[in-house]
Amino acid sequence: MKLKIFLLLNLILIISCNENLDPFGDFKEKYVLNCIVGADTTFQVALLSKSYSSNNYDPYSDSTNHSVDNSLIRLWNGNEIVSILKDTIIERSEYDNYKNPYKVYYTNNFQPLPNSFVEIEAILPDGKKLRSSSVVPDKIIFKKELCDTIIPAKDRDYIKIVWNGNQQDQVFVTRLGIYYFKYENGKKIRKIALVPQSYIFYNDEYIPDYPEPTNISAFSVNLEVINKTMELISKGDPEKGNYEILSCILEVLSLDENLSYYYNSTARGRDLYSVKLDETDYSNIQGGYGVFGIYNKSNYVLRFTHDYIRSFGYKPGLKL
Repeated sequence: MKLKIFLLLNLILIISCNENLDPFGDFKEKYVLNCIVGADTTFQVALLSKSYSSNNYDPYSDSTNHSVDNSLIRLWNGNEIVSILKDTIIERSEYDNYKNPYKVYYTNNFQPLPNSFVEIEAILPDGKKLRSSSVVPDKIIFKKELCDTIIPAKDRDYIKIVWNGNQQDQVFVTRLGIYYFKYENGKKIRKIALVPQSYIFYNDEYIPDYPEPTNISAFSVNLEVINKTMELISKGDPEKGNYEILSCILEVLSLDENLSYYYNSTARGRDLYSVKLDETDYSNIQGGYGVFGIYNKSNYVLRFTHDYIRSFGYKPGLKL
C-alpha cells in the first residue's frame, strides 16, 4: 500500500514539473493614471503608464520605460475645462533601476477652491479614456482653545494641537518644522529642521521616527523631542550664535475621500496585534488603474519663548 502511494506521488510530481506553471495567468495590458492635486499650489502633475509582465516574475528586473506618450490629459473644475496638461521629460537618478527619463504631464495654472468638484480625463493614443473625480477637502479649523501657542507649554512637558475635520474617516498627514536662519559667509540662509514623533538611539546616532498618516484630528509631541531637534540643529558647530530661531509650524494635509480611503484600505497593521497577509489592490480610475485624489494644507504657528531659545545658545528671531 505504501509503495502505491509513493508511486502515485512521484507520478504527480513528474506531471507537475513538465507543465508550464504561470502564477499570473494570461497577461492583459492595462493603463495606469496617477495624479494627486494639491489645493495649496497651482502646479499639478500626472503620470500615465501601462502595466507590464516580467519574464522571471521579478518586477524590479524590468528596465523598460512604460510611460505613455501622445495622450491628452484634461482637468475640469465643475463643468469647465480649466487646464490641459503639457508633457515633459524629467531625468532619473543615476541609481534608479529604470534608465529612461520620466515622462510626466503637468500644469502650472490650476489651483482648485475648497469644496469644489474636480475631474480628470486622459484620452490615450488608441482612443481609450481614463477618468476619475473628487471633491476638494476644506481647510481644517484649529480649535484654538485646545491648542498650545508657546513652546515650552505651561505646566506640562508636551505640546498639543487639535482641529476639526469635515468628512468621515478622514486621514491627515502632519509635519512639524522648526524654522530658522543660519549665518553662512555673511549671509542668512533660511532652513527647516523637521521634528519627529520620537528619536531612536542606534549606533551612537539619533534616528528620527516621523509621524504616520492618522485618522485622529490632533497632534502632540513631547518637549524632549523638540529639545533634541533644537540641539541637533547645530550638531558639531561650536558657533551657536550663528543660528537665529524663528518659529515652529505644524503643517496638516487633509486628504479627500479618495486618498483617505486609499490609506485606510492599504495601510498595514494599525497596532502590534494586527497582521496583514495579502496586498490590497486599490484603484479609483475608471477604464484603468491608478489613484486620483486631492489634498488641502493648513498651517498652525507656535512661538518659542526667548529664554528657551537662548538656553541652546541661539538667537531669538521674532518678537513675542
